[in-house]
Amino acid sequence: MICIYEIPKEKLQEIKKIIETPDQPAEELDIEIEKEAGKGVFEKAKKWKENEFKKQEVLLREAKTIGIETDSSFLYIKGSEEFFKKNESLLIKAGAKKLEGKKGEEIRKKIEEEETNISSGVGFIFS
Repeated sequence: MICIYEIPKEKLQEIKKIIETPDQPAEELDIEIEKEAGKGVFEKAKKWKENEFKKQEVLLREAKTIGIETDSSFLYIKGSEEFFKKNESLLIKAGAKKLEGKKGEEIRKKIEEEETNISSGVGFIFS
């Protein structure tokens, strides 16, 4: 499933925080692990909260780089339906607007075309 979002310039940093947040420890577990092998120093094991955006195909493009004259940026995400059910509300609350229909399809094609051109260019350099 592919979804496209328009991000106003003033909301871009908020969206970047969401999609670029590193994985973080969420809670300590009731298990001790050796911190450094052979040193006898132990610490509690931790359960990690993963940033699920990092497991998806995520492309963020300024509108002008794909030939659209506006100050907005566009976010292209390819992921599972479950991913969108669980995470889309984070983007919407942060100010992203989901694009559907003709406009969404047009932006999707422009981003994919740009990615193809970039891939072709890199391939040409190494041939």
